[in-house]
Amino acid sequence: HYFIQSNLRMKLVLPCACMKGDDEDEEDQAHLNKPRDNKLYQQRLKPCCMLVITTQKVVTLFVLTGLLFLPIGIALLVQSTEIYEYDVNYTNCYKNGGTKTFCYKDIEDNPTTTCVCDGFVINIPERVKGKQLMLLYGLKNYYQNHRLYRQSQSFEQLLGDIDAECLTDYCQPYANDPISNKTYYPKGAVANSFFTDTFILRRGNEKDLSAKDPSPDVVLDTSDITWKSDREDKFLNPPNFNPNSGDFAWPKDWTKWQGGANYDANVVPDTVTNQHFINWMNVAAFPSFTKLYAKINLEPGEYTLHVFYRYPVDKFHGEKFVRIAETSWMGGRSLFLGSMYCLVGILCLVSAVFFAVISRRTRAKRTERRKKIDEQTKNNHTSAV
Repeated sequence: HYFIQSNLRMKLVLPCACMKGDDEDEEDQAHLNKPRDNKLYQQRLKPCCMLVITTQKVVTLFVLTGLLFLPIGIALLVQSTEIYEYDVNYTNCYKNGGTKTFCYKDIEDNPTTTCVCDGFVINIPERVKGKQLMLLYGLKNYYQNHRLYRQSQSFEQLLGDIDAECLTDYCQPYANDPISNKTYYPKGAVANSFFTDTFILRRGNEKDLSAKDPSPDVVLDTSDITWKSDREDKFLNPPNFNPNSGDFAWPKDWTKWQGGANYDANVVPDTVTNQHFINWMNVAAFPSFTKLYAKINLEPGEYTLHVFYRYPVDKFHGEKFVRIAETSWMGGRSLFLGSMYCLVGILCLVSAVFFAVISRRTRAKRTERRKKIDEQTKNNHTSAV
């Protein structure tokens, strides 16, 4: 009998002890998770404030943001529209000399010839007098940002090591000359596809390049048209570099333009420090882009642009154009930045009006509900009395 009572007592006591131990563990765990009792953890720092977001504060913030962004956007749009910019699309230009032959057809039949386009007359307005203008060439539907294309170059080779290799096989088939087995310098698809069209600009409106007593060519300043860091750090000649040494092979598609005379001379660079080459090797981020060709100083009046058409774009449905533009404190002409500022400003003002209307309606409903509750409470009190 005593043994049975002892067993029952143990069975009753042990579960209670276990339950008590579990409660103590939970209390200890809660104590461990409790943040420290200091000003930083308990958010009681004196210079800090706890912002209570109310409808009035939100509406005020949106209104101030809209009133700030909208004038800035309008100012940027006005400034951008005042920047002079003129584009000449010469993709489908006719061959010079009065023929009705398209230049892209002419170079398709004769890939090693240069087609001279009919001159394009450009009128320089009075408002750009005394300002330095930029002569740029542009391409459309040309995906320089394609991963395989942009990686098809040897950065170490451009730093001065002719025998440097590309990453994996990205430079194939523009890494080595299959006949002489010499390395291409520079190698890769980007260098091989160097832009070969050239331009001259003359005063007057004589479209025929072979006219007698032509006006002198406008000086195209091709110095300082690249980033200083590119010229000094990224594109370097090898030590004792000699372009005619024969220790390497020039890119595959360059050879047909080497050794030309007159306007066909210097179509392709003879060194990687050539600034036109540097601009081309800095691949564009979008399929439509421009690259700086030269800086020019023009007096107001008429000028004729002559294009030496060599670069084929019809196979990939591309387009080529020349742009004459000025720059300002905000850079070139662009409506994007000003439009975005205006859009954000308008959205902020519309949001402010929206929140104000919603707040007004909900405030009226809350006031009406409070009145009903007060009346019901008063009626209940009266009935109780």
